[in-house]
Amino acid sequence: MSKKGFLFGLALGGAAIVTVAMKMDDEKKAELKAKAQQGLADFKDRAIDYAFYANDAAEDFKEEAGKQFADAKSKVSDLADQYQAAKSEDGENFSSSLDQATDSLRSELARVEAEGEDEDNSDDIVIDSAAAFDNGETSEADSAADDADESEPDTDASDAPKSEE
Repeated sequence: MSKKGFLFGLALGGAAIVTVAMKMDDEKKAELKAKAQQGLADFKDRAIDYAFYANDAAEDFKEEAGKQFADAKSKVSDLADQYQAAKSEDGENFSSSLDQATDSLRSELARVEAEGEDEDNSDDIVIDSAAAFDNGETSEADSAADDADESEPDTDASDAPKSEE
């Protein structure tokens, strides 16, 4: 239905324009034609102006991006130079301290392995619950008191159901 309505409106509008154009005199036709051409020229001028604005904005963006890239590049270059300078100054110290740390770890590991071989039950895991608490006797007394509390029935009068009389 909408296609038929659109086509009908288009045909009716076209017929009306043709009818009006036929009934106009030559001066009105020339004036209407001049206005249409002027409107088209104005539209082209605006389009060209906006194209120039867009081109200027793109150039500005490109220039700013180039500056930012150059700044970032120089910062990275400076940091790389600083790193190389620090590495060349402290290179021997770094490698010697790394060697010292490695040797220290190796000797510690060897000592722990030697102690582990001396003990017969080094693979056994022993869990002592009394050692987990400060005093094993107090923990046994506390658990006995807790068991006694749990076995006593509640005799609280507020919890008892009230009967209606």
